[in-house]
Amino acid sequence: MADEALASFVSDLDRTDLPASVVERASLVVADTIGAVLGGASDPAVATLARRWADENGGESTIMGTAGERTTAYRAAFVNATAGSVLELDEGHRFAAGHPAIHVLPALLADGESAYRSGDEFLTAFVAGYEAAVRAAETVVPLADGLHPHGVWGGVGTAAAVARLRGLDAETTLDAMRMAANYAQHTRFEAATEGATVRNGYVGMSNLSGLLAVDQAESGFTGLDDGVARHLEPVAADGPDRSALADGLGERWEIERGYFKVHAACRYTHAALDAVALLVEETGVGAADIDAVTVETYPAAAALSEPAPQNALQAKFSVPFAVASALTTGETGKEAFTDEALTKTALGFARRVDVVATEEFAARAPDERGARVTVETADGERYAREVRAARGGEHDPVTESELRAKFDRLVAPVIGDGGVDGLWTAATEPAAPRVLCALTRA
Repeated sequence: MADEALASFVSDLDRTDLPASVVERASLVVADTIGAVLGGASDPAVATLARRWADENGGESTIMGTAGERTTAYRAAFVNATAGSVLELDEGHRFAAGHPAIHVLPALLADGESAYRSGDEFLTAFVAGYEAAVRAAETVVPLADGLHPHGVWGGVGTAAAVARLRGLDAETTLDAMRMAANYAQHTRFEAATEGATVRNGYVGMSNLSGLLAVDQAESGFTGLDDGVARHLEPVAADGPDRSALADGLGERWEIERGYFKVHAACRYTHAALDAVALLVEETGVGAADIDAVTVETYPAAAALSEPAPQNALQAKFSVPFAVASALTTGETGKEAFTDEALTKTALGFARRVDVVATEEFAARAPDERGARVTVETADGERYAREVRAARGGEHDPVTESELRAKFDRLVAPVIGDGGVDGLWTAATEPAAPRVLCALTRA
């Protein structure tokens, strides 16, 4: 079976099997994901939950972005993953249509910290989990209508990563992955578009359940035969493609096909935001000059058309607000999508933004997820700019220096300017989980 082949790949993967390009990419993904976790640690709900759990329980796993508070590995995996999801700045993968790294890294750090795992063990396990997560996603993409990808297939990757970190055999790894698929959540995309912040915990629960599945497998629990595909079958719009689980193992490294995010909003807004940036740079037009904006894009992005978001999460899933924020403030980072950013000016401008799906852009997805932004000015001028695919992926990659600048912006306010260099260096080695976690303390 294909899931058996995937479990064998995960179990057998060795540090020496990883090409240099994969090691380099994985190291940057680790650093970028840690930056997203620290950036999101100040979210009020996340910080409140972190304090509550630090007060209630002892443990050996660090709650990142705190003064060194610890809790159980389960709770650390949940809260750190949730922190990494809340900003919508974590790495993603267009063919998985979701975010593999944040489903894998927090549980891996929490488990590896308490077990004194090495940097090489950690890196190998991270790549193994990432590859498993993406292939589980590709088995069921496109998802059934209304489902959010967070929390659906990611637990398979979590379980694979932790099993590899612990050096488990293929049979035990397979049981863990199959049980993790059983814990797939019935997530709803409406939670994001309506601003229900339960959505921020989807990846937290996935990390927790994947970790739990490994503990169960080691204790003698067994998974359902063909369990990855059978448990995930209800979420697949067209039924599961079992062959995807083993496709290209060791030859095609999915981690090299991911993307980094430069805007703190849903990836579906990014092509429009990139087009706005080009338009402003090349024409000099500003919000005060504009009467109306039209965004043409692919259907999934066009569905994010709410012009009056009520909170930060809903704002991140609103193309009209994202465009309005970019034009009225010039910002698209963390501070552009907070409750405080929902100003009368931004919301008023958002009502001038019309979003439409076109066959042109629909036909290009998922290879290219683009957008065209057209503005009409008060004096009757029209300007348009098109982006075929958002920045950060293979069509328009960001540089390491740009990733470092993003990391600094997110991390320095949490751990201080003096700690940023050390954490970046440790994350991009990457160092042992115990070292990485120690360096994330505020």
